[in-house]
Amino acid sequence: MNAIELLKNNHKMVLALIDELAHDIKQIEQTEQDSVDCDRMNMFGEFRDTLTQHTKLEEQILYPELAGSSETRLLVDESYREHKRIREILAKMENLRKERHCDRWDDRLKELQQNLKRHVAREEDELFPRAMQLLGEARLESLCLKMEQKAARNLGATV
Repeated sequence: MNAIELLKNNHKMVLALIDELAHDIKQIEQTEQDSVDCDRMNMFGEFRDTLTQHTKLEEQILYPELAGSSETRLLVDESYREHKRIREILAKMENLRKERHCDRWDDRLKELQQNLKRHVAREEDELFPRAMQLLGEARLESLCLKMEQKAARNLGATV
């Protein structure tokens, strides 16, 4: 496996988690008179942590490899901006959760889904193909190993 394949797998997982989160919120709202019980939204923490780890891997390992190239610099800069926007939305959702206003998540969740889907499409359609050309298979395999090691260390620190 190489770094691009690993990140694409992470994308699938993150998108599946946000879809599941949206589904669970709808189910809870339908059964509980349009309110979401924040204590039952444990999945948000799992989703937030998974997404945060994924963006850190990209920002700390892949993007620095690509930022110096004129072919990918603008795409990397845009990816950093997209990550920042995603973190801002997650922070707003976390604040709503802490304030016990999870019933106000709908708009934020839709905004987050749209931003994530746009970000994933840009990376997979534009950045990743260029990364494969620039870095080559051997370097991408090495980066994958580095990502797996970093993820294992981070998982141990958060558990």
